[in-house]
Amino acid sequence: MYKKHKKKLLIVIGIIGFVALAMFLGLAFTVHGNDIPLDYWSNVSPLKAKLFDKPVFMGFLAAMTILTLALACWGYWVVHSLPKKHSEHTGQVKLVFWLCMLGFFWGWLWIAAILIVVTDWSKIANVMKGRIA
Repeated sequence: MYKKHKKKLLIVIGIIGFVALAMFLGLAFTVHGNDIPLDYWSNVSPLKAKLFDKPVFMGFLAAMTILTLALACWGYWVVHSLPKKHSEHTGQVKLVFWLCMLGFFWGWLWIAAILIVVTDWSKIANVMKGRIA
């Protein structure tokens, strides 16, 4: 039964965790120190007045910002580790790994790792030996 609904359970746990994080971060916010007069919100919709006046909504925005930054970092990591995953046929797995890791700081090293992975080294060796295949 657990294996059948594992994805759904993980999604529900993730949503509950995100809401709990938003509520926890909402405790850290004081939206404003004094009451805002009603005419301050006269030019906006009533929903904005209610949302922007709540610390829980500010906690939700903070949680969304943290989640967005975490996903961006994860995506950057995944893209930079792609050459490492496809480097077994080159015989230069460690070189490609370190070029990928250093490519976080110097982008041209990551491009060098991609070039090492996509190059057919046996054909280059045959050309250098004078045997064009």
